[in-house]
This record gives sequence, structure tokens and C-alpha cells, in this order.
Amino acid sequence: MYHVTVNRERPDYRVFIDLLFGKNRNVDTDGDSCPVNSRTWTYLYIKDRESEAPSVEIAELPHDPGIFSIVSDNERLAELATIYLFTYSGLSISTSTATLSTEDIHVLSDKYSMELGNAKSAVWHLSSDVCPYPNLK
Repeated sequence: MYHVTVNRERPDYRVFIDLLFGKNRNVDTDGDSCPVNSRTWTYLYIKDRESEAPSVEIAELPHDPGIFSIVSDNERLAELATIYLFTYSGLSISTSTATLSTEDIHVLSDKYSMELGNAKSAVWHLSSDVCPYPNLK
């Protein structure tokens, strides 16, 4: 389990779907992203329906606003969700035993540089209240 201290708005949750499982995947989601393009969600659950991959949950800690836990039974999925949330919105990353150093964060960023690049260019970053579904343009 990872924790990310968030100090900015979150990305549109649909970026995480593309990041973790790929574009146009059939996934099961739950959360509090309302409207769909919300940047202030506090809970997200994603489970791929097309594979046996485990789910990913991202949730703000009830007793520590601004700190989000990232949980998955798959280390790769947990690391990807963590490093992306940190890159987009975060101040720090920690585990149950330590805060990751700048070097540790660079290692994770390098490890997933391709995936982070793809997420950075996701169409969902263009969503807004005026255009919640930019993929339909």
C-alpha cells in the first residue's frame, strides 16, 4: 500500500482507466467523481472486466484529508496509480514504513516513463463541465 499526499486537484478519473488497463477497456468502476469529469473526487475503484487483473482502489484517508491510499494486489498497478497520482497532484509518496526519497520517486518515474507519457496525453485531461466527454468530439 502506498500513500500520496495530494496538494492539487486530481486528474479526471478516466485517465487511471487508460493508464492501468488501456484505452477503451471494459472496466467496473465506483467512486465519487460527480460530475464525471470531477477533479475533486476522493474515492475511486477500478476493476478490469477483460482480464483477471486485481482491482485498484484510491481513497482519501478519512482521518487525514489530502492523503490518499493506493491499494491493489498487483504491485505494478499500485505503483502505476501511485506515481501517476503523485506526478499529477502530489507532494509526497510514502509506504507504511517510510517516505520515498526524490531518488526513489525518480526510479519509479523512469520505470513507468512510457505509461506516464501515455497518461499525460490522455484525452480525459481535456474534459470540463462544458465538455465532459472530449472523446466524442
